[in-house]
Amino acid sequence: MAIDIETPSTAATGRFELKSYNVTIPMGSLAIGVDNIHHDVFLSPKFVQAARDYLFELIRQSTSAKYFPGIELRTTKGPDNAAFRKLLTELLQSALTQAKYYKNIEIDLVFRLAILKYLTLELGNQFANLILEGKGWIRKQGEHFERSQQAHVIKARLSELQSARRAVIRGVGQQVCYVVSEVEDNVISKTRHALFGEDFAPLYELLKNRLIFLDGGKDDVFFLENYILLGNYARDPDRFEAMDALFQEFLREAGLAVGQDTAQTEAIEAHHTLLELANAMRSEIASLEEQRENTRKRLDRGDGFLTKLLNSTDPSDLKASLSDIELRLKHQQLKL
Repeated sequence: MAIDIETPSTAATGRFELKSYNVTIPMGSLAIGVDNIHHDVFLSPKFVQAARDYLFELIRQSTSAKYFPGIELRTTKGPDNAAFRKLLTELLQSALTQAKYYKNIEIDLVFRLAILKYLTLELGNQFANLILEGKGWIRKQGEHFERSQQAHVIKARLSELQSARRAVIRGVGQQVCYVVSEVEDNVISKTRHALFGEDFAPLYELLKNRLIFLDGGKDDVFFLENYILLGNYARDPDRFEAMDALFQEFLREAGLAVGQDTAQTEAIEAHHTLLELANAMRSEIASLEEQRENTRKRLDRGDGFLTKLLNSTDPSDLKASLSDIELRLKHQQLKL
């Protein structure tokens, strides 16, 4: 939200007008890539491999003590923070130099986005590689070892590590985010300011957001510790829509005018309509599931000779009815 208090009319009446805004990263002057959708960026093979090794070592360092006792992973030197920071700095400086040559800051912006996308994707890939390395070590010990109690303990630890994926990526991701932010603040931002001024500073602040390095951009523990954790389900009293409405009501009571964007209002109405449809579909699904269960019970009871003698319903009719119910159920689930 942005607060506009500069107009004489609002100042005279003691009222503020709040307006929504959004930030768009400019890329209009850049050519679309081979798929006619994305922008193509070529990253140095040296940096790509160095980043893979660095992220793998960070993940292994943060998990080895708890999840890998008894496993002899391949010997490495450990994460070299200074070398990675130096390589990242050189790469970002080269992108800024190219942007200066073409007099187009969008080149540097799309390059920064490519770096962030690569690092966040590679966090998940290297976590998976560590799991595979642990499983591969077990297989190398031979079939007899795989059936041993020690192997079962190690497999259980690997399963626990898989369950802790979000927490591991959260910790390692914030370390990488710190390195990226440090390079930006201490080196790159000063050079960019000298070349392009401060007009694009808000965009680069946006690209330093810590949420970028979370697993999928969402982490309830991280939100709970650093932000406000709101409900995710339609029936939660603290979901975003409910809290937003409550906040706007407080503003109105305080004498603040809250401007409504037409597109936002239409989106809210469409959202409410979809919620009503979803609730109706859930009710229909529950009813169909009950009908399916009852029909199955009648079919099971119809197998006995006495039941067949006393029951006038043809089993073939029940099977046809069950098939129809299951088709309707699948259709409703697909729609939902």
